[in-house]
Amino acid sequence: MRLRLAVILLLAWPPAAFAGDITVLSPGIAIAPLRILAASWQARTGDKVAITGGNVGRIRAAVENGGAGDLVLAPTADLAGLAPRLADGGGKPIGRIVFGIVVKAGGNHPDISTREKFIAFARQAGVLAYANPAVGSLSGAMVEKMLKTPAFAGVKPVPVKGMIGDAIVRGDAEYGAGAVSEEKMAGDAEVVGRIPDSFGLFIDLSGAVLKAGKAPDTAADFLAYITSAEAAPVWKDGGIEAAR
Repeated sequence: MRLRLAVILLLAWPPAAFAGDITVLSPGIAIAPLRILAASWQARTGDKVAITGGNVGRIRAAVENGGAGDLVLAPTADLAGLAPRLADGGGKPIGRIVFGIVVKAGGNHPDISTREKFIAFARQAGVLAYANPAVGSLSGAMVEKMLKTPAFAGVKPVPVKGMIGDAIVRGDAEYGAGAVSEEKMAGDAEVVGRIPDSFGLFIDLSGAVLKAGKAPDTAADFLAYITSAEAAPVWKDGGIEAAR
């Protein structure tokens, strides 16, 4: 499926106006689909795309400190604070990262389709793991904040090391909560379902060209490519919905 989408993208997108290799700073929650798009871009144009990853906090710090890169992907809300580092002071919407519950392959798949059912699931499970906010995980911080509300009284919060899908596969907990795009990256893990929208767990992602970049024209072309209608199916397959 992903290969077919990549081929379609290669045929649909016109050649870049400027050649050059670029570096993209991206949080881990967006890296899987970004890698697919980068590979199709390189095959089409010959321009290499190096991807530097990390959690949202580390990406933000890298941009603030003038870290080497041509393009940054970040939560839309973060870009306002990074405006002095951006070529045009702003960015372009990429998509919305939704949240879900992940289990080890073959694990239980409880019904979490409504707010009431999700709360009942969490209370029955008694434990819910998430990426550790202490090391800069935005998705983890959002899940932790939700678990501190009265509706989840009695549910034990378990911050874990690394990506939540990987933590569930290695047995840190039966159930994990976090960005679906991150959960899909873990081998031997399964996404149970999406956390209901009423909890407000989502991250709007945007991209912006960096002033300090060495190939701004190519970076702008690549940003246009990954925000095009042709790229949307790759983002969606990776757990990132169309921008709103």
